[in-house]
Amino acid sequence: MSTQAGEPGQNNNKRNWKQTVKVPLLFSLILGLIAGVVSTIASTGGSENPLRVDIGLTMFGIAFVGSLLLISLMIMAAKENPEDLGQGSGVNRVSARPPKQRKQTGH
Repeated sequence: MSTQAGEPGQNNNKRNWKQTVKVPLLFSLILGLIAGVVSTIASTGGSENPLRVDIGLTMFGIAFVGSLLLISLMIMAAKENPEDLGQGSGVNRVSARPPKQRKQTGH
């Protein structure tokens, strides 16, 4: 009996690390945390003033969402070429050896 891809309990299509969402989420989280901590400390304005956590949280959200959008856009744009593109006969498959031109007859 052969296992089909649609059967429950069978994980036949393993995804590699490029296709998972864990890596982009973790990277965006790290960028957001860095942006939040830096902006919290930078917006305080000295050691006598209290920490500006509101600005830090705002910058965390902006950096997290912005980096997640950019990463997802780059992931969607990256697409592997199919193997059959290099097969078969094309018009000019090798540019170093262009096809010979036929003689044109005038009408």
